[in-house]
Amino acid sequence: MKEKKGIFTFYILTVFFLVIVLFPFLWTFLTSLKEETEMFSQDFHFLPLVPTLESYRELFQKTDFLFNMWNSLVVSAVTMVIAGVVSFMGGYALSRYRFRLRNTLLYFFLLLYLVPNTLLLIPLYTVFNKMGILYTPLCLIVAYSTYSIPYSVWLTTGFINQVPYELEEAAALDGCNLSQRMFKIVLPLLKPAMIASCSFIFITSWNEYTYANMFTNAESRTVTVALSNFMTQYNIRWDLISAGGIIVVIPVIIMFAVVQKDLIAGMTAGGVKG
Repeated sequence: MKEKKGIFTFYILTVFFLVIVLFPFLWTFLTSLKEETEMFSQDFHFLPLVPTLESYRELFQKTDFLFNMWNSLVVSAVTMVIAGVVSFMGGYALSRYRFRLRNTLLYFFLLLYLVPNTLLLIPLYTVFNKMGILYTPLCLIVAYSTYSIPYSVWLTTGFINQVPYELEEAAALDGCNLSQRMFKIVLPLLKPAMIASCSFIFITSWNEYTYANMFTNAESRTVTVALSNFMTQYNIRWDLISAGGIIVVIPVIIMFAVVQKDLIAGMTAGGVKG
């Protein structure tokens, strides 16, 4: 009886939590289906009286939202690939080689991730301006890598620690060199962990706003900045903001649906060991 009550309580709390988490998304979706006059009506209606896709039509036909989404996708995907490769190689070195200050370096990587992004705005702006890449997608890729790689290296090191080194020793006896051991032995075993790490990098880059707002212009603007531009001094386009907000989460939902199993397995593994 106590076990049944515990299970019942667990499901009640889970449903309550899901309602709290999902309600803002449901409200945003329903708002995107309302006519503009209904949004500002004094009469409250949870469901749209006359559902319409006018907000989505205007978003796609009269704004550069799709182009902004493409910019975000390119920047996030390239950052994910670069940071993923560097994190794997750096994590491998920190996991397999023992040297002085190794643990200090690991926690230094974690400390770098804890530094507020705003502290790097002026230095990065100056560097990008000198390099001539300011207001290009490349500067965002570099900027996002500066705070994605340190944490990803720290995370990947913990994952690689879980892979028995004896497997590499056996491969070395069979004639495998270092690169073959890394990419043919260790990397396949790290598939869930690397998916978790790369998903973190992609989502962080996709949702980032501060750097995107500082380092982009109309030609390189990302989707987060595009959404904020629907709010002006004299007008707030709630219809476009709600429709754009729904569209923005679709790529992330698709990614989670594709890598869900490996992502959960990767997030429940790891942990840095000395």
